[in-house]
Amino acid sequence: MDKKEAKFIKMTTSPVLPLLLRMSAPAVVSMLISAIYNAADSYFVSSIDKQNGTNAAVGSIGVIFSFMAILQAFGFMFGHGSGNYISRQLGKKFYDDAQKMAVTGVGLSFLTGLVISVFGLIFLDELATFLGSTPTILPYARDYLRFILIAAPFQCAALTMNNQLRFQGNARHGMVGLGVGAVLNMGLDPVLIPHLGVSGAGVATLVGQTLSFVLLLILTFTGGNLPMKPRCFAPTWGRITELLRGGFPSFARQIIGSVATILLNYALKGYGADAAAGGFGDDAIAAMSVIGRITMIVSSIVIGIGQGFQPICGMNYGAGKIDRVLSAFYKAVLLSTGVYVVGALIGVPFAPQILPRFVSGGAVDIGVRALRYQLVPLIFSAYYLTGSMMMQNLGASLKATILAVARQGLTFIPLILILPRVFGLEGALLAQPLSDVLCILIAFPLMIPETRKLKRAAAEIARKEAAV
Repeated sequence: MDKKEAKFIKMTTSPVLPLLLRMSAPAVVSMLISAIYNAADSYFVSSIDKQNGTNAAVGSIGVIFSFMAILQAFGFMFGHGSGNYISRQLGKKFYDDAQKMAVTGVGLSFLTGLVISVFGLIFLDELATFLGSTPTILPYARDYLRFILIAAPFQCAALTMNNQLRFQGNARHGMVGLGVGAVLNMGLDPVLIPHLGVSGAGVATLVGQTLSFVLLLILTFTGGNLPMKPRCFAPTWGRITELLRGGFPSFARQIIGSVATILLNYALKGYGADAAAGGFGDDAIAAMSVIGRITMIVSSIVIGIGQGFQPICGMNYGAGKIDRVLSAFYKAVLLSTGVYVVGALIGVPFAPQILPRFVSGGAVDIGVRALRYQLVPLIFSAYYLTGSMMMQNLGASLKATILAVARQGLTFIPLILILPRVFGLEGALLAQPLSDVLCILIAFPLMIPETRKLKRAAAEIARKEAAV
């Protein structure tokens, strides 16, 4: 029995909960490492602000985060689009077709990152300003963004390979590839930032992303994975169509998230005005940047659970084991809800102790309120977040896209455009939690018919098997 066959048997016959935990663990660790090193960037960069008596350097990290979300959008689109297709083909044992899709997805991802890198470096100042930099934040944002752009093709391709490995049922390799790069990034931050300032954080990111790319490339040739052989690069129209169909919900979710972050930055600085002219200034941008990183630590665990669920979903759906798909879905939702509950129990009471580690002055009070507002509604968000992943995995692209863009696009963007104009800073802080509440209401009418359809399909398969 070869490794691909053994992996197929494991994914389609092992008890669902232990399998979900095993598949989720590497993805959770990988996501946590990524979230923690993003928080570490803010923590170490905050030493620059403490010397200058401002929050501009931390604010620059938050401003550039929206651009990194764009890079992630392409990495996830190519990774999820190819990965969803790969998992279904592996479930059908069409290994050659799966390998061609894997190499095509990574190749297109790298080329896309390269194009973004070239144009971004040409228009560096314009891009940093467009992302929401204030005049005081701009010099720091420029220094950081330059190195993020150089790293763009490696980051996009690394994210694509990581997701493909996960969809192949080998998330551990993806964890190692991304994790080693992230740990190196964190290790370089305290070494480089005292000497190079914000540029040091950028250099650390560049080195970490490049190392992750190289490691993941090597790991595709081990453990029964689909190797990245250039001769398998075959970007036919059919493969590109499948890739976009399976990956567009992820792309939409990330791009909308980036746009939402940019609009939030504009709202916090007064829709283009400086703080003296009515904006909320660098303190608010820095505070919300830190809040985004703290909540991402909690959400990264939930995303990791969802990522562990996806290959189980795809392979079992491809193999016709619908009852296992449903069982894994409900267990993933339950586990994710528990994570959000723990996050709220820690974050809400201890917010005043957490924020001063990253920001100072007025940014602390802003951050405490925002963190408490955001953590509570997240408790009820696991259903629609996991449901979006399931719909995407099963090829229900329209519903998956609606769920994917609901949080930041359909709800948050209108709220962030309206609430700050009416309620000032408090309106900006309340936009995200109100968005989460609305998303929960949107999810039920979309998800319930789909789960009922899966239940009917599972019952029909069971009836046919009993009749044989």
